[in-house]
Amino acid sequence: MALIVFFTFQSTAYAQPPKAEIDAAIKRGVAFLKQKKDYGRTGINAFVAYTLLKSGESPESPYIQNCIKNILADHQQKNKQGELVYQPGSDYNYCAGVQLMVLEAISPELYYEEIRTTTEFLISTQLPGGGWFYPQDTPNNGDTSISQYAILGLWAAERAGVVVPTTVWDKAARWHLSTQLTNGAFSYHPGTRSESAAKHTMAVAGTGSMYIISMQLYPDGKLRTGPVVKQKKPPKMRFGFLEKVELSEKEKGEEEKNPFTKPTISYAALQGGKSKGANWVINNYNVRNPTGWPNYYLYGIERIAALADTQKLGPHDWYADGARQLLTTQLADGSWKGVGNVHASTCLAIIFLSKATVKTLGRKYKPEPVGAGLLAGGRGLPKNLAEVQMRNGKIENKKLSGDLSELLAQLENPATADLDTTQETLVETITLGDREQLIKQKDRVLKLIDARSPDVRRTAFWALARTNDFRMAPHLIRALKDPDLGVRIEARNGLCTLSRKIRGLGMPADPLADAPENLPEAERLKLVEAWSDEATKRWQKWYNSIKPFEEKFDLYEVLNQFPQSKNK
Repeated sequence: MALIVFFTFQSTAYAQPPKAEIDAAIKRGVAFLKQKKDYGRTGINAFVAYTLLKSGESPESPYIQNCIKNILADHQQKNKQGELVYQPGSDYNYCAGVQLMVLEAISPELYYEEIRTTTEFLISTQLPGGGWFYPQDTPNNGDTSISQYAILGLWAAERAGVVVPTTVWDKAARWHLSTQLTNGAFSYHPGTRSESAAKHTMAVAGTGSMYIISMQLYPDGKLRTGPVVKQKKPPKMRFGFLEKVELSEKEKGEEEKNPFTKPTISYAALQGGKSKGANWVINNYNVRNPTGWPNYYLYGIERIAALADTQKLGPHDWYADGARQLLTTQLADGSWKGVGNVHASTCLAIIFLSKATVKTLGRKYKPEPVGAGLLAGGRGLPKNLAEVQMRNGKIENKKLSGDLSELLAQLENPATADLDTTQETLVETITLGDREQLIKQKDRVLKLIDARSPDVRRTAFWALARTNDFRMAPHLIRALKDPDLGVRIEARNGLCTLSRKIRGLGMPADPLADAPENLPEAERLKLVEAWSDEATKRWQKWYNSIKPFEEKFDLYEVLNQFPQSKNK
């Protein structure tokens, strides 16, 4: 969207500091944050972990992992039913929002359940008017800052594949438009006597939130009818799941509700609010002495510029100005004092310098060098060069036809097949195609469950679960004892899909998730076997309760369920 600008304030016209100076400032700031060996049970853990990630530190670093351990220990607990739930701390929605940001940045697959439960918490705490606040101070009209972090968290949840209903975004849009001041700015606590004046920090917070809300309600300017972010094929994990089980159990006789309803706030109304907010931010641009937290303001500036996809806000080179201001105000110990919590101020400064939102959105303001990438010099080429094609100057695998018979033929002869491509195409074909075609090929799929290749067996069990034929359940149950642990997990996920029981009757998706890393291999095998034995019993009990009548009195099965009868 083009910004309508009325210039009343001259740019500070800082020259951008050399990259080496910026990198050094970030490094000193990170060192300051790490001086504190452990942030304990506090909300700052999520903020620090997110900052380190955006500054380039590996998600596997011991420091980030310790922060994550503290976050999960403090906020992710099981209820009496053994279900994971989010437990808020003193930072309430602030911490929940940043926790979603950091878990999505590390691994949406690994932390999917934690992301889902935290998302449910944020949705449940949205006020009827559409904003967010602290629970002890309700009823109220919301808080622009808290609402900003709730929205940042929900945006991260959507990127992780957790759907946030349109009604949540619609209510948030209505709240922001109704609390926006006539000049386009925002206040801290709209409608109150003490905190109703325009602030630089709140203006960037409210305007940035409206940009995100607009993206979620009207992606690419069009009415939303499904997930905003197209689900990518998950990276290969320890067990290489073909597809994450993402079902929701229905109440008896209740149909699933459509989360993508038509919003009450129009696209034009949101565009108008964004334009008013952006104009105020540009006309009142002030990196030296903004009202509110200086570094909080800079992070808001970075976010608006990234969301608007612009290198300048009006005449202002926002990054050059902000970077020079931060290099000038950084203290000798690497911190930034700002206002209030020095660690939070330091995080905000590093997030700005690291262009955190620019990275999240994948913005690239400079062209990639010619010849860059993994394919340079032949690296990353497919094994079979006859199976590649050129498209737009790039080398790609030839797309398989999507014919189910052809795909099964590929799996039947895995020595010559590109299993990754075959699996990806098969999943897409079955998910989007005619399920009747799969049912017709069921006998061929059944033969594949005894294939030598674990990858082929996994694919076969995935497909069997999508036939919606409950008679396939015994095959999946037997696969819970497959020699390959990845096949066992795929069978478990398949049973979840077939039965519509997302939590797998209480059985974990990863039986070794809580096992100590240094546990001997023999002990790890015992854990897996214990899990498989218990899972087999519980799934068999479920199948016995729903299996077809003609199978009810299978004498062989009865004897196997009650082995003690053989000795009587």
